[in-house]
Amino acid sequence: MSPEEGVMASESSAPRPKDDDILVDVRGLKMYFPVTEGVIISRVVAEVKAVDGVSFFIKRGETLGLVGESGCGKTTTGRCILQLETATAGEILYNGKDLTKLTQKEMSPIREKIQVIFQDPFSSLNPRMKIGDILAEPMAVHNIITDKEGRDNRVRELLSLCGLNPKFADRYPHEMSGGQRQRVGIARALALNPEFIICDEAVSALDVSIQAQVINLLE
Repeated sequence: MSPEEGVMASESSAPRPKDDDILVDVRGLKMYFPVTEGVIISRVVAEVKAVDGVSFFIKRGETLGLVGESGCGKTTTGRCILQLETATAGEILYNGKDLTKLTQKEMSPIREKIQVIFQDPFSSLNPRMKIGDILAEPMAVHNIITDKEGRDNRVRELLSLCGLNPKFADRYPHEMSGGQRQRVGIARALALNPEFIICDEAVSALDVSIQAQVINLLE
């Protein structure tokens, strides 16, 4: 996503706030994917510039939307912020820390504060786990709620908040519709009470009435 195609830096439309007010600060982000040829001996013959020099900042409590045509790099930008992709160049500051320079161990406590709602509800849920276990897992991993009864209560609360029957905790993902699975993904993102949520077309699989409910919940 080049600056011409996507979101320009917020600095262009408003004075830059104090650094203490900025939660996420992306500076000159580039993500290039190599194009290779050859089977036995492969070599790089070109590169796809999925993200090319994008800069923006997000203040605490602020919502920012990345707008662009399909394939322009919106999802890749989000994946770079999450450190699911290693950026080719640029800085990604979260609370003043450059995430691109952190080790996996140093990223662990930050992952508790940054969550994501993936666009595809089919591939983002483990098909071998029950919904209740999927929602309880991040709480156990990050020691948010240490006892099983407390996690079970929180799971039921999250399902209700997202418009799902708490009994769905005993179902597997394949036993639910696409819209229901998407709401499970939203519930999982909310489980840790994160500071920052990346939504990759989070409500596109939901009907209009549920979209409004979920958007109000996220706000």
